[in-house]
Amino acid sequence: MSAQTPNRNIKMVIAYNGAAYHGWQRQAAGIDTVQERVETAAMHVVGHRLAIHGAGRTDAGVHATGQVANFHSSNMRIPLGGMRRAINSRLPADIAVRSASEAPEGFQASRSAVGKTYRYRIYTAPIRPVELAAQVLHYWRPLDVELMQAGARRLVGTHDFAGFATSADKREDTVRTIYRCEVARAGPEIEVAVRGNGFLYNMVRNIVGTLMDVGRRRWGPRQIDAILETRDRRLGGPCVLPDGLTLVCVHYRPEDLQMAPNPLKTQGI
Repeated sequence: MSAQTPNRNIKMVIAYNGAAYHGWQRQAAGIDTVQERVETAAMHVVGHRLAIHGAGRTDAGVHATGQVANFHSSNMRIPLGGMRRAINSRLPADIAVRSASEAPEGFQASRSAVGKTYRYRIYTAPIRPVELAAQVLHYWRPLDVELMQAGARRLVGTHDFAGFATSADKREDTVRTIYRCEVARAGPEIEVAVRGNGFLYNMVRNIVGTLMDVGRRRWGPRQIDAILETRDRRLGGPCVLPDGLTLVCVHYRPEDLQMAPNPLKTQGI
């Protein structure tokens, strides 16, 4: 697309149940992903080829209520509300575009993000909740929530989280900042909410597995300190299943979403 071609940058907030998909990121032909589904639907609506950029590459089985994606379109005719409805009409029942808005030219869903919030749901009861299949992790024994909360508080702050990353993560910079890590119970369900400026591969699932080991008294909350200090993944708990994990929100600076005034509108044209 040339610089002279009028175009707009469309930002979408997308929700999906990831149980049926091999993650967000487009893969080889024949592998069903959320990105491919949304791209295909959007191309039919705007009438041209496009590339959708997602804020996070959620793994197979991981869900989202606030995934953010953007794409550029030269179709200036379709109102945003009509575009959202038309895209949704071409998506399966387990994917929905919650909102569509126009973003500045330089906005990119991943590069512009300054943080993300994830939620992990654990259902603690002897009998599995079949109505919540693939949405929660079923654990049939009780967990000590107060111990898990004490462990979660030790994760808040800026630390080297190499000990909470899966070995497949080859990034050299493993320092991240966790702004919030909270554990709460509502009936049989325990929710772990984590907000940070960035996450390593499987970092949230490894955190949850470690907090669950604290909750079942395999070790105390100070085990978190040992993992952070030694950077040793072997000292942590298991990487839990993706079923209970949801990308809740992607955070941006307000100024990065601020549209410049349209000179034609300010002149009354």
